[in-house]
Amino acid sequence: MQQFYAAPVAYLSPRDCNRLSSLDNSLRRNIFLIVAFDLEGTLVDAELFPALGECTGRKPELDDITDRAMRGELDFRASLDMRIRLIRDMSIETARMVAESLPLSHGAEETVSRIKQLGGTPIIITGGFDILADRVAYLLGVEYVCSNRFKVKDGCITGVIDPVVTAKGKAEKLLGLAGWLGINPSRCVAVGDGANDIQMMRAAGLSIAYNGREKVRHAAKVSVKGDDLRLILPYIEEFAVKAEHELLVSQIG
Repeated sequence: MQQFYAAPVAYLSPRDCNRLSSLDNSLRRNIFLIVAFDLEGTLVDAELFPALGECTGRKPELDDITDRAMRGELDFRASLDMRIRLIRDMSIETARMVAESLPLSHGAEETVSRIKQLGGTPIIITGGFDILADRVAYLLGVEYVCSNRFKVKDGCITGVIDPVVTAKGKAEKLLGLAGWLGINPSRCVAVGDGANDIQMMRAAGLSIAYNGREKVRHAAKVSVKGDDLRLILPYIEEFAVKAEHELLVSQIG
């Protein structure tokens, strides 16, 4: 089973990342709220595959497949295989350079910082890839990441390593981490924009669609539209106050 791993203290390759089992017990006790972020379209103001398509001349096809997958018109795993076929044999170093060029969403740094101030733990759960997720985690100081990984042979992308983080997998990862930390799922927040985020949203106490597709907006408890991720903070702040109060009451009782 694919595991969470601790985000690197420097931008390291996945094999250099410490695993979740290294989490200190004292840190476990201090966590009372988890905020799970999708990556592309949420923490990052871009989609990786269409950006890779700029290098291969297949951007229109990759734009179309990505958009249809995010609207829920294509099975996520099937759409992933379709997209990988269109970039197959691309150098992993070229792909990494493209990933490093993608911008953070406006307000992402302040949003993550505020969540930490509230006593929350931001995490990344994405159907995207580690070459982008690890970099974003490092830039934002996010400790826990779950992402897909490219299969590479002779320095070129040939596929995706199983098991793939699917829509169901995203929900399972959130619930798994919450259980490991002793956090009730009702004290979890899920933020995303695509159809593959819906199951994760249903598993959380608060779900926020950030510039979400229609299906996502209907599934989420809160829908926010704009060009600044900080727009989600009032909802998380209100939720955090309630979660902390409920935690204190449960400890007293």
